[in-house]
Amino acid sequence: MKRILISALLIVSMLLPALAQEKEQKLKELEQLEQQTKQVTIPDTLVAAAEDTLIVAAEDTLAAIRAEGEEIAVVVSDDEGDTSTVRIGDIVTIKDTGDETVIRIGKKGVRIFEDGDSTEIDFDDDEYWNEEATGRPGKSFDGHLGGIEIGYNNFSTATWLNNDVPMDGYLDLNTAKSTSFNIVSPPVSLGFTRHFGLVTALGINFNNYRFDGNNSIVVDGEGIVSPFFPAEPVRYEKSKLATIYGILPVILEVQIPVSHGSTINLGAGVIGAVKLGSHTKVVYYNDGKQKDKNHDDFNLNVLRYGVTARAGYEMVQVYGTCYLSPMFEKGKGPELYPFEIGIALTIND
Repeated sequence: MKRILISALLIVSMLLPALAQEKEQKLKELEQLEQQTKQVTIPDTLVAAAEDTLIVAAEDTLAAIRAEGEEIAVVVSDDEGDTSTVRIGDIVTIKDTGDETVIRIGKKGVRIFEDGDSTEIDFDDDEYWNEEATGRPGKSFDGHLGGIEIGYNNFSTATWLNNDVPMDGYLDLNTAKSTSFNIVSPPVSLGFTRHFGLVTALGINFNNYRFDGNNSIVVDGEGIVSPFFPAEPVRYEKSKLATIYGILPVILEVQIPVSHGSTINLGAGVIGAVKLGSHTKVVYYNDGKQKDKNHDDFNLNVLRYGVTARAGYEMVQVYGTCYLSPMFEKGKGPELYPFEIGIALTIND
């Protein structure tokens, strides 16, 4: 409490000449104050006078300000825990939590905190200070979604990964080589508070389903997805089904502050997708290396939907997506439900 009162006294004293002039001059004085503050060396020990003496000094300074024709209210309050706050009109707010001291002058902010054995000072004019210094909710929620995502994909023979129905052998996958890659645009965030909100973005989802057997797939004469086996003695070195979907995830995200502005991020929501393309590819040797591609829709559902969740620290997230709509059109292919898991690197921090 003593430290916060000293800070209040210093700030009020420095604002005295600014409050006696026009608004334009006040702005210049505040900018000069910021430059001066950056050059201040924080001593290891702050020697304070008695609390009663500081209160009297603050009242004397207030009287001097009022003599200049300005009415400034000073409010000193003890919040929850060890937090104390001093508000000087609508211009200056000083908040001391015990671990750090935050001083806000207008839209400018200074944060003083201990980092190990040293004292650190952060300067910022972001809306962060509106919440951290004044307690009022800020509007600077920034969700963690845009960037790149790399993972593995597969499919289940029933919803919620419950494999009760045997899968046809020709659809067995090489899990280690069945990969997904997503490119997601910078997100659009809607903050309900600084650390909780809604986030969405547009992206492109690339899936490679690498077949484990010596086969590919085709649509037969009856319009049904069926296996395709090469003529003997050809053996496929690589055989896969590749799909491209446009995706739109919508996620509710909560951010848990851990240290100096860093957060642990937890999110869950829904995702929709629309098919942009698909093809099969096989690689084999027959008088040299051969590559064949077959572009077709393979009765894949054009639209699909599902649920998605993610958790991580700052820009690194672990994500998972499970689609609740079947991979193929009903009656034109096996009943499979795609899913993927992986790591996301966001670019919004």
